[in-house]
Formats: sequence, structure tokens, C-alpha cells
Amino acid sequence: MDSFKNKNVVITGAGSGVGRALAHRFAREGANLLLADIEEDRVKSVADQIGDAAEGMRLDVTDRAAVFAMADMAFGRWGHVDAVFNNAGVGGGGGATNWVTPEKAYRWAFEVNFFGPLHGLHAFLPRMVERGEEAIISATSSGAGIVFPPMSHAYSASKAALIALWETTQHQLDMNSSLVRAALLFPGPHVVNSDLMNSQRNLQAQYDDPALRAGSGINSIESFQATMKMVIGHEVDLTEPEDFADYVHDAVLDDKFWVLPLTDKTKQAIRLRTEEMLTQSHPTIPQMM
Repeated sequence: MDSFKNKNVVITGAGSGVGRALAHRFAREGANLLLADIEEDRVKSVADQIGDAAEGMRLDVTDRAAVFAMADMAFGRWGHVDAVFNNAGVGGGGGATNWVTPEKAYRWAFEVNFFGPLHGLHAFLPRMVERGEEAIISATSSGAGIVFPPMSHAYSASKAALIALWETTQHQLDMNSSLVRAALLFPGPHVVNSDLMNSQRNLQAQYDDPALRAGSGINSIESFQATMKMVIGHEVDLTEPEDFADYVHDAVLDDKFWVLPLTDKTKQAIRLRTEEMLTQSHPTIPQMM
């Protein structure tokens, strides 16, 4: 694919953050957009800002039937879909350690961050493959799924599982000589200035737990920066969603699978983890900030 002009694009989690920025980026190139988010007002506002080329709809990606209904809507309207960005995600949270974090924290993180993209893959990919034309199936993971920061355990676990799912998907597409390709997004290279840290605002009833409702104690970029200043002595660099959206646009058109902007520190953290695997040593806390 050499351009998103006149392409039919679906984006979940499009009401804010990276999803919203991707919607505006592809709209500037002339894409047709179906935008979905659990926050209906927000996603419809994004679609209104873009205009006639975009439609916003409410979608809870943990609802498999609803994801399939969205796919039917997209294929029914356009006949085919050129790109799907399974971007909806939550930050998880729940407790200081794995052994005190409630099970519902893991259920929530995996249902949104792993099973949400899996539902999207099942709903869209078979018809994209059957068409036999170039297309993109994407999901949004996190650097936390690679280097496992110790304070984001449920989130990290769900994002690590998503990496394995998407890698095997790309291998299978290659084995079947498909023109559809996968792409895996890692927002960055720094902490993205978004509402991810306030994910509990959309906590579904089936995952409700006091530890999740209360959040992690870091429920906004501002509180995150304040905590970083106390813990490490300084605020950390932020990446604006629009800057990452520009990076995604260029990377997927350049046929990248790992859409992974890196700093020297993140490169070193990945090298360290690989070395620990090769030497069978205990994992150490990466120096990321």
C-alpha cells in the first residue's frame, strides 16, 4: 500500500489519544474512516471534526458480537476494508504486586488489550485475506510488553501476549502468501500524553473491583509527572499522540511490522533483556526513565 488516500480504514479506541490522532492523520490523506470507542460522545466528536469521510460509533471491544457487527457494517458499506487498527486499550492496575492484585485486574487487561484485538482479527482478517489484495491488520501493544516494567504487571502481561499473537499472525500470513500484512504498534518513544492512565473511567461492571475503581494512584499525565519527580527527581519526556501518528503513517506504508520508535535507553533495555535470556540470569529492572 503506497497511500491511505481513498482507503477504507477502521480504528478502535478512536475517541482519544493515539486512536484519535491516527484518525486525523489518515483523514488528512483522504481515507474513509469508521471510528469506534467505548466513549460514544468522544468518538462522535472526532468524527464530526473530520467530516463526511468519518463515522463514529460506540463499541466495547470486549463484546465479540459487537466487534463482528462493526465488521459487517464496514464491509456492507464499503465492500472491502483496507486497514484495521485494533487500538483500544486500558492501563490495568489494581495492586502493588502480582500476588495482591485482584484477578479482575488481569481479566480486564486481557479482555480489552488482548481479546479485543483478537476479536478484531477474527472479525476482519478472513475477509481481508479472501479478497486477495494489499491490506493491513494492526494492533497496539506497548514497550511494557517487551521489557516488563515492574509496576504495570497486568498491563505488561496482556501486551506481551498480544505481541506473540501478532507475530504468529504475520508468520501465518507469510506462509499463506497473503498480500495482507500485520503491523504492531508501540506508542512512543516516550510516555504518550494520553488518557490511558485514567482507564478506570470506563471500567465495565463485570470487572468492577475497589482496587481497580480507585486506579493506580497515577490517574493522569500530571499525577504521573509529579510521581516521577518524587521518585527519580525529574519529570520525564512525553510523546504527543500526533507525533506518534505521523510515525505510524510512515512506518506502515514502509512495510514495517515493528512500529517501534526507540531511544538509546529503550534499545539498551531490550538488549539487556535478551542477554538475560541468553545467560539464563534473573531479570533486572530496566533503567527506562
